[in-house]
Amino acid sequence: MTSAPQLRYEFKVPCKAYLLPQVEAWVRLHPAHWRVTYSPRQVNNVYFDFLDQQNLNDNLSGVSSRRKLRLRWYGTDVERVTGGHFELKCKEGLVGWKENVPCDLAFSLRDSAWVTLLQHIRRVAPERVRYWLEQASLPTLINHYWRSYYETPDGVLRLTVDTKLRAFPQQLAVTPDLSSPVANEGLLIIELKSPVNPPAYRRLREVLKNFPLRVERYSKYVQGMLAGFHLEG
Repeated sequence: MTSAPQLRYEFKVPCKAYLLPQVEAWVRLHPAHWRVTYSPRQVNNVYFDFLDQQNLNDNLSGVSSRRKLRLRWYGTDVERVTGGHFELKCKEGLVGWKENVPCDLAFSLRDSAWVTLLQHIRRVAPERVRYWLEQASLPTLINHYWRSYYETPDGVLRLTVDTKLRAFPQQLAVTPDLSSPVANEGLLIIELKSPVNPPAYRRLREVLKNFPLRVERYSKYVQGMLAGFHLEG
């Protein structure tokens, strides 16, 4: 069963990874009183795109309507997919939402070629995922990072901090390639999210006013892909 999409504003603040102590201090001392909501964990993703890489090109072009399809699972073993879910991440201007479909998956990225793994996923995945994979069938990137989770005491605003970013381009790989990471930019990524309503948006803007770094457009998927193209060149 798919979860109902929840509309939200999303803002990203990329900064140098060596600023992590200052970022953690800012979160701890901020008047919004951020509190930890989950234990930090490793997030693993496989991204899929159209054969002409339409999703990547839309993100690069900055079109207002953008989509990304990924398989996501958690844990420090990036080679072993256990459980997990598919996400279709959508964005219209500043508003984003996700359509999530849980999948009972269990396979190793070291065992088979991509074509075999995709056949297995299609056999066991729900119909909605099979439909997505008919459209976006090209594995393009594997990435993982360490994520810390926070929210305000009333749960309205959410904040995550992503560190230890690693990315492995797959667009030319016959089998999953976890041996060729692209150059790391030495960044961490802060994401701030709020529901799509005026009071929450005003609160989010106030939080950003008190933040010492600048909001910028940033996509871990796009940056990983661009670094891969540079590596190929």
